Amino acid sequence: MYQNKQKFDQVLPEVMDTLMSSPKFQNQLPEVGNWVKKLLNYTMDGGKQGRGLAVPFAYHKMEDPEYFTEEKMHTARFLGWSLEMASLLAIDDIIDVSTTRRGKPCWYLQPDVGNSAINDCFLIYHCFMELIELKFGKEPFYADLVKLINETVLYTTIGEYLDYSSGYTKEKNNLDGFTMERFNSIAVQKTGYYSFRLPLLSALFLVKNGQERDTTELSSISLEFGKILQFQNDYKDIYWDEGSSGKAGTDIQEGKLSWFAVTALERCNEAQRSMFKEYYGSKDPEHVKRIKQLYDELQIDKVYKKFENSVYENLERRIRALPRKGETDFFLEIMEACRNQDY
Repeated sequence: MYQNKQKFDQVLPEVMDTLMSSPKFQNQLPEVGNWVKKLLNYTMDGGKQGRGLAVPFAYHKMEDPEYFTEEKMHTARFLGWSLEMASLLAIDDIIDVSTTRRGKPCWYLQPDVGNSAINDCFLIYHCFMELIELKFGKEPFYADLVKLINETVLYTTIGEYLDYSSGYTKEKNNLDGFTMERFNSIAVQKTGYYSFRLPLLSALFLVKNGQERDTTELSSISLEFGKILQFQNDYKDIYWDEGSSGKAGTDIQEGKLSWFAVTALERCNEAQRSMFKEYYGSKDPEHVKRIKQLYDELQIDKVYKKFENSVYENLERRIRALPRKGETDFFLEIMEACRNQDY
């Protein structure tokens, strides 16, 4: 998937020029266009860009060679960059009070941004929708593409709500809500729809007769990858340093309903559970250290590795049972990227 990243990167200037060509920007004061370019360049820079790259990769794998064209491949790269623009990460950073993203300070922490980042998040999203209309507004699939995007944003924001509303504090005393069912609901909606299902189904709009395919199993597998990406992110938050992940770990301090918290609580004795209730959700470094020690005592790292392997094994069986080779090849490479922490 990443072997064509250079060609993908070459499309970004065209994407930005297309957006800036909109009359809605042409008739603005110059500072508006300057701010939008600064905002987008900062928030789109860096990262693995797996969501965007998945669109041309899906088109390449799923299109019949008879109908494959370089023009459509270029369009797929354009659409991939559009989805990268639509990233909801800037919102997530504000909600989570994160300090770094992709190895640099979060957008809202920039000296000239602050709380105006909330408005900037709306601006990013509507720049994305404007770009989609400019590029695809006359295509027969445009209405269905917009419907897919709106559906995805709805599910993602519901996932965000479930995520931030589930956080533990001693005052809320809400550990009974720390269930794997709730974790899966958050992961599927917050991550699965946007990061996997949207790129795949978007690419099918470009595939010859792609909209006629039964996408039930394709969507279901995509959402399973959302769970994988979420519990991998939870792992990195605990066990990776900021230099490796590009983001400072904050799940323990925020009292997040993470895979590790849920799994630890399933294995705690009464004394350990009492300690968890006392220290989880605290920003005190000693309390954070004590929670990590509890994870070590419960050998949650080993439990995680065994769990992760079983998830991959079950998902690979489903992928190999798909009716089309292109679909199987697409998902197997996505799986490899996730295994290597490259998505």
